[in-house]
Amino acid sequence: MKIFYILTAVVLLTACNKKEDLTATPAGPLYKIPQGTAAYDDTIVSIYKKYDTYILYKFSQVDYAYNYIDKLSDSAFAANPAYIPAVLDLFKTQVLNRYPDSLLRKTLPIKVLLAAYIGAGNKRNANGFANTRSMLCIGWADSTLLSKSSAELKKIRGSLHRNYFDRAFKGLALTIPPSFVALCPPDYNAMIASTQYSFGIIEPILPGQISNMMVDFLGYVEYIASHSQAETTAGIFDPKVDTKGLIKKKYATVVNYFNSIGVDLQAIGEEQ
Repeated sequence: MKIFYILTAVVLLTACNKKEDLTATPAGPLYKIPQGTAAYDDTIVSIYKKYDTYILYKFSQVDYAYNYIDKLSDSAFAANPAYIPAVLDLFKTQVLNRYPDSLLRKTLPIKVLLAAYIGAGNKRNANGFANTRSMLCIGWADSTLLSKSSAELKKIRGSLHRNYFDRAFKGLALTIPPSFVALCPPDYNAMIASTQYSFGIIEPILPGQISNMMVDFLGYVEYIASHSQAETTAGIFDPKVDTKGLIKKKYATVVNYFNSIGVDLQAIGEEQ
């Protein structure tokens, strides 16, 4: 029995000594930046220092596709260095310069990927954006962005804002406001294209496409950020479209919600 107690004491003393010797090892950076020596690398480094968000133009399929619980089925292709400044400027002017710092620190992803395009092989995804819980990918770092018309650029800007906030909701940084929830239909699975406007749904309902409250909300985000008030009045606010007035009510709740977090979506939509 004495031997047992002696052995126990030795084990305890050894454990205590090991515990005292343990020191916390600070976590290293996930990615090495800068990734190059171009002028835009200085901008990328300054963004990282301010927000702890990596902007990467060199990345792997794992960086793009894999998330905590699932993965994307398509791919993002390496950025053309000549067009990185244009895409970086798009992200800065539309997101970093428009959203308050308090919101950016709360909603920026771990990484923003700048890609030439997103798609499968040579088939380009027309949307040009993708996101997961930890990543936002902007797939316009090639010559196509500079060839777009003003109307096409407005659509791209709207899609950027939609994808940014889609990722923020996935990351649980934001939640849909109760005022919007109260106006939503009880069953999105029962919605059909011919009656969707009467339920205040402006997101296109297509065969095989998932429809839910989040998609409904994000449809408004994208629309508001890419349309002027005049276009809206002549379009989805037309009584022939908004037959029950739900579109106008949901539109107002989205505008008010973003105003409350410091983002003027309508002003973005007015931009030419």
